[in-house]
Amino acid sequence: MTSTTQPELLHFGHHGAFVAEGFGQAPRMNAQPGSALRSVRLAVKDVFQVRGMRCGAGNPRWLAEQHVATQTAPAVQWLLQAGAQWIGKTVTDELTYSLAGINAHYGTPRNPAAEQRLPGGSSSGSVVAVAAGYADIALGTDCGGSIRLPASYCGVWGVRPSHGRVSSQGCFTLAHSFDTVGWFAAKADVLSLALEQLVHTQVSQAVPENARLIVCEDVLRMLDEPVRESFESWLATSGTRVERMPAGTLALEEWADAFRVLQAAEIWQQHGHWILDARPAFGADVAGRFELASAITPQQVAWATRLRSQAQLHLGALLGVDGFLLMPPVPGPAPRLDAPADQVQDTRARSQRLLCMAGLAGLPQVVFPWTRIDGAPVGLSLLGPRFADEQVMSLARHLHLSSPFS
Repeated sequence: MTSTTQPELLHFGHHGAFVAEGFGQAPRMNAQPGSALRSVRLAVKDVFQVRGMRCGAGNPRWLAEQHVATQTAPAVQWLLQAGAQWIGKTVTDELTYSLAGINAHYGTPRNPAAEQRLPGGSSSGSVVAVAAGYADIALGTDCGGSIRLPASYCGVWGVRPSHGRVSSQGCFTLAHSFDTVGWFAAKADVLSLALEQLVHTQVSQAVPENARLIVCEDVLRMLDEPVRESFESWLATSGTRVERMPAGTLALEEWADAFRVLQAAEIWQQHGHWILDARPAFGADVAGRFELASAITPQQVAWATRLRSQAQLHLGALLGVDGFLLMPPVPGPAPRLDAPADQVQDTRARSQRLLCMAGLAGLPQVVFPWTRIDGAPVGLSLLGPRFADEQVMSLARHLHLSSPFS
């Protein structure tokens, strides 16, 4: 196969996961013998700078205005230096402003675990690359849930680290106080190895001592009924000991509203001038979100900022140093491709109420494969104290191994 035909064939042959630019020009790094990730195949969301390539961020106009990168983003560079094998760049939702996995210009990557359902976005190409078996690990980003939701929808491992622990240099930013570098993996060990490489740490195989698992009624009320029933059954069957928190513990609806306001305000601060000057063509859903972002008022931002501070204090007190919130990260399986718009919007709204906590408080959250509902994957997750990424990773691995559904 020649390098001139390889990109097109890979784009259409790999569940629509990959973009054309990024094949046949793999970045070169000097990996040492015995490197931790030597046999691991790496795919990278098309929001990272990679030397010799342009960053498209899911929009043709954005791509056309970008220069060829002269350096590689540190997050990519560290994994390559650890021996990871370059596969290619992956499709993203437009400017990463979506949770669906739909791109009006480049299509919707196919969910390998449930082909009649959405893959989840905006890291849709990366999650599909892992779920389909074309990559062992795939870098993405998570602003409002773009690692955690797709990981659940496609039945793979995913992590949103504590805000600030992984360098975002050389990475497209949607909303600066929420965006984090994250990644998907087919196996827990690979997910952990990547964390060790990216933040220069060690992840223990042992279960964290004195860890408290917390289950909250406010979360359970957001779940589809079959998911809630399966979760309760899992708790009973696995013998997992948890602390139950009553309804009213978490102000999820208010927190989600505050998250949307602050995210939108930061997005318009970051990209409003470019949108007004360039007048790019967006898909209808993304265009509507940018229009709403342009209308956020200072009063709304002030209100949302106060609520964010309250959420940070509340979650900090709830978790302490040894508390971990155990929960499905999203209400249920991915919506079907032909689902009515109102159903998709309801799922999105309830998902945001569950996903907003990590973003507002900068907390680490790991999603791991769990069960299937109506033939489609649903994951479980652990949300932990800020900077307790290693403990969240170790505990998630332990819970997955002990799960009667795994």
